[in-house]
Amino acid sequence: MKESLILIEGKNVNNETLRSKSLSNAKQLVVGSVIGFGVIMHIAANDLEDLNAALLSFAKIEGVTGIVTLMIRS
Repeated sequence: MKESLILIEGKNVNNETLRSKSLSNAKQLVVGSVIGFGVIMHIAANDLEDLNAALLSFAKIEGVTGIVTLMIRS
């Protein structure tokens, strides 16, 4: 299991949109939002390929301006 704590940047990023995103081999948990800046999220995936696919999936959401990896645990 690979886990990551990420910051999803974007002023209009919606917590519900992030929670409802369907990821094939990963699960997400919204930790909290930084008002006017973005959302901190925890992702757990089967392997690094699934983790990378999840990050790319979030990067494609309308309004997301960047993704910063804060921590990866393997």
